[in-house]
Amino acid sequence: MTSIKFKISNQSGKDLYVYDFNYGSQSKVKPLGGGPLNKKDTLSLKLEPNAERRIYFAEQRLKESLEIGKAPDPFNIGVDGSVMFSFAEYNYDPGNNRYTVDLSYIDVFSYPVTIQFSDLGTYKGAVAGHEYGPKSVKSILKELGEQKDYDWSALVWPLKHVKSQWGQFPDGIHRVIGPNTAWQGELEGSKIGPWVPTSYKNFFSSLPKSGTQLFGSESNWKGWQSLTQSAAKSPSDTGYVKAMQAAAKRDANGKYGFFCYPKDNTAGEFTWVPDSAHSQITVYPFK
Repeated sequence: MTSIKFKISNQSGKDLYVYDFNYGSQSKVKPLGGGPLNKKDTLSLKLEPNAERRIYFAEQRLKESLEIGKAPDPFNIGVDGSVMFSFAEYNYDPGNNRYTVDLSYIDVFSYPVTIQFSDLGTYKGAVAGHEYGPKSVKSILKELGEQKDYDWSALVWPLKHVKSQWGQFPDGIHRVIGPNTAWQGELEGSKIGPWVPTSYKNFFSSLPKSGTQLFGSESNWKGWQSLTQSAAKSPSDTGYVKAMQAAAKRDANGKYGFFCYPKDNTAGEFTWVPDSAHSQITVYPFK
């Protein structure tokens, strides 16, 4: 095949802008179709043969980020930090008739995104018809609250800001920022950057970037970047990953089908799916 298409289904309850962004080169892009994907509508995305593609789904146009060749920054209001967005990732290799696709919940997300396959043929890395990924942010928030060892619930963006403490962002932003990105907003001594909500201090106090609570010999940050499931202690044992997985369903082979931390290949990525297989990516409401 010379090209394949993903089917994008907008079940978020709102119109969404969809972008296919080359994260590797950070080239400027416009919304697919020139405007929003209406609620309950679908579109077909022709895959581009670049190694680091991200499909972004946003409530508003990402004029201060993707449209000028930057990735949006949830902690910077000047780089579309006040816009709710989520993304999926892919790598299309037309020379070998295959693609890799994954859902990432290690960075930042507002909308739950899932993926479902059909016509897999002999490919064993996924189960046809199984919908991978959580469908409800509400269930994610509930599961984060169930984890009592550290303050994982503080990773949830505050829905209402207090002007006297933190007034840069508008009300009503729904998002979860994973440890992988949250620690990037931590400054020396557990202080927070100028755009980070004060509520994140609770997370940094319980799990500072340089602390060793999670992995022992490795810092929380370094262990999150490098450790795999085969390690004695890894991100897969943490409350954040447990909560994310509890909000989703495993397939018949025990695979969750989304990333919670960078090295989670076994449970996360769908590697080199034959391009005869079809993929549907669905975006659900943030509520």
